Amino acid sequence: MALAKAKSWDTSTAAAGFLWDSPNPKANLMLQHGLGEYSERYVWQYNQLIPKLVARGFNVYAIDLPGHGESAGVRGLVDLNEALMLHLSAREAIDPRLPLVLMGHSLGGLVTAASVVSNPSGIAAAVISSSAMQQPSKRWERLLSKLVTSINPEGDMPLPRPGEECLTRDLELLKLIAADDKMYHGKARNLVAKTVLEISDMVWDRIDQWNVPTLVIHGDKDLSTNHQNSIRLYNKIPAVDKTLRIYEGGYHELLNDLDKALVERELFEWLQSRI
Repeated sequence: MALAKAKSWDTSTAAAGFLWDSPNPKANLMLQHGLGEYSERYVWQYNQLIPKLVARGFNVYAIDLPGHGESAGVRGLVDLNEALMLHLSAREAIDPRLPLVLMGHSLGGLVTAASVVSNPSGIAAAVISSSAMQQPSKRWERLLSKLVTSINPEGDMPLPRPGEECLTRDLELLKLIAADDKMYHGKARNLVAKTVLEISDMVWDRIDQWNVPTLVIHGDKDLSTNHQNSIRLYNKIPAVDKTLRIYEGGYHELLNDLDKALVERELFEWLQSRI
């Protein structure tokens, strides 16, 4: 599916912004990428999600987080507190005359969740995909993350993490991912791990603010993030209109995985019924 190159979107922040506009828009959608990747990846991967959104009447807005894609910074290094501020600022730069949908994947799912509870106004719907949400942190976890980050914020987090083979069961796509020089292929850095805990704790603390229609999706074989935390998030969200979909056998990038056609169909059915 052909799609014109993204327009530059001025968010009045340091983050690189992108806009793919629809010829007949009915809604705006702000898409937030995950750790190590970048916004434009959703044009040609993720089952061509952005072209399909545009074809269905969504203007798609996106930002590259610091250290990712076209944004400056050490590759793969992002403070989630800064990412949240960038996300909230970028939201303010979107034309409010159309309904706004927020969608985030993985680390972007956590940033999106934090954006919802920080400012729920003006959001028509939210989609949280394979979120990096953590359980409420323990004191020793906060102390350890603070210590290692103070010593070496750019260092690899001192816990084992799966590699890119856990992103998808599509072996050919894994080869393309491994060859993509715009991807950050290393482990999560200490600063990322520390601020993931901080932002997750903030979301739990403010979860009673979450009243927008929400779709939560996750694969039950995801080793990059924990689908049980998505279930916990869903259960805590007080919104009346909420949907949880756990895909049996699904890996981390559901729209890049073997059941992508099913995930795509259910995603668009959910969006279309609420916009």
